[in-house]
Amino acid sequence: MIEIPEIGDEEEAHSNMSRPIGVTLLALGAGLAGLLEVWRTLVFLGIANWTFVGKEVSFNEPQWGQAIWAVILAAIWFWIAEGFWNVRAYAWSFGIFISMFTLIFGFFAILGSSTLEAESAPIFIALIIFFYLNYPGVQKHFVEHEMALLTPEQRAAMAQVQAANAAAARAMATPAAPAAPAAPAAPPPPPPAPPADPDAPTG
Repeated sequence: MIEIPEIGDEEEAHSNMSRPIGVTLLALGAGLAGLLEVWRTLVFLGIANWTFVGKEVSFNEPQWGQAIWAVILAAIWFWIAEGFWNVRAYAWSFGIFISMFTLIFGFFAILGSSTLEAESAPIFIALIIFFYLNYPGVQKHFVEHEMALLTPEQRAAMAQVQAANAAAARAMATPAAPAAPAAPAAPPPPPPAPPADPDAPTG
C-alpha cells in the first residue's frame, strides 16, 4: 500500500524530493529514444541512411507505415522524457507501456519489412528503460514526488480512499461466521383418537 505523506509545509516536502541520478538517466535515455525515432523517420522516408556494424540501412522508396509509427513513438518518448525529468508518476506507468510496445513493435517489424540493423538500437534502449523501471524502489521515487505535489485537500481525499480500500480488503479477508444450524422441525401432531363404538358395553 502506498503511504500518504503527512500534510505539512509543501516547500519542505519539495526540498526533500531530489531527482535520483537513475531517474535523470531515464529522462536522458527517453529523450535519446525520441531523437532516435526522429532519425529513423528520416531513414524510412529515404532522406537519410543508417550504418550499423558496417552495414548500411537505406530505403529507395518511402516506407510510410513505419515512418508514421516512428513519428508517433518519437512524440511519446519526448513526452515521457519530460515526465521522467519532472519525476511524474504518469511517466513511470507510460514508460513501462511504451518500452514494451517498442520491444513488441520492433520484433514484428523485423519479421516484416524492416531489418535487425534498423530495429536494434530502439530495442536496446527500450529494454534498458523497461528493466530499470521495474527495479525495486524506482516506482517509489515517482509516487512520493507525485504525492508531494498534491494539495492538503487532495492528500486528505487520497487518505480517505486508501482507508476505505483497506477496510474493504479486511472485510473480504475476514472469513464469514458459520451459519447457525437450523432449528429442528416440529414433530407431527398425534393422530386423532378413534371415535367411540356405540355398541360397546358401557359397563
